[in-house]
Amino acid sequence: MTRDGLIAVLKTYLAAVAAGDPEGIPWDRTRRSTENGVPIQPGDGLWRRAPRFEGIQAFADAQTGQAVCMGVAFLDELPHPFAQRLCIREGLVREAEAIVSSDPSGHFADVTQLLKPDIIYAAVVPPARRTDREGLQDAADRYWEGLEQSDGHIPRFNYRCDKYDNGAKTTNSLRTLLSPDGKVHSCASALNDTRAARPRARERRFPVLDTELGIAASFVVVDFHPIADRPRPDAGAMYMLGLFKVVDGELRIIDEIREFLPLGTSVGW
Repeated sequence: MTRDGLIAVLKTYLAAVAAGDPEGIPWDRTRRSTENGVPIQPGDGLWRRAPRFEGIQAFADAQTGQAVCMGVAFLDELPHPFAQRLCIREGLVREAEAIVSSDPSGHFADVTQLLKPDIIYAAVVPPARRTDREGLQDAADRYWEGLEQSDGHIPRFNYRCDKYDNGAKTTNSLRTLLSPDGKVHSCASALNDTRAARPRARERRFPVLDTELGIAASFVVVDFHPIADRPRPDAGAMYMLGLFKVVDGELRIIDEIREFLPLGTSVGW
């Protein structure tokens, strides 16, 4: 299927979830669905909660047959950071993976900002400044490797790059002075500062690599270990969609939609 066709299936899927109508989806016979890493049957989980989706940004990859999106899911009129991945084969939905965050606000979350998607992700990268598929995956993977190694020199950050967690701007932001870290971070220093938590970035996947838009969408689980003398509110397994805009081979903007799971949890994909 084309990129537009995959995104059309994703939009149909979200509409069916909102309506609580799993029969409205053309399922593959081998279908598999998870929500926050827990296997569910179509009709369970979000399907029973009549969610309203807003601020949705969707991306797709015709080579992998996968589509992803991020935005906001309103549950009982309360907004939650949200991400969805679909794997589609011959027009049939084979895999459905959802992340619904329980962390909408705070020092490292601001779900209201996800209602106003950044148009930079939809901007076409000029041909001379594009990165090929291998380079897009490498750019995203270098970020996860930099996080695992607590080394901000491993990724290639553009000097305009900032990072957003569940909608909150978490780099070059004074709001982080009031956080447990008590620091203002650049993208590189934010990675450097994780060393004490011994992060491990595992189960890395790259379902969407779009050279025209410079988009690399990646799913990962990152273990953050407890620190004896400085308790971290983010200790556990951080299950994330990382969305990366890549221009000139450098990371231009990063968004992460994430939910905390027990340390060591596998999401099974």
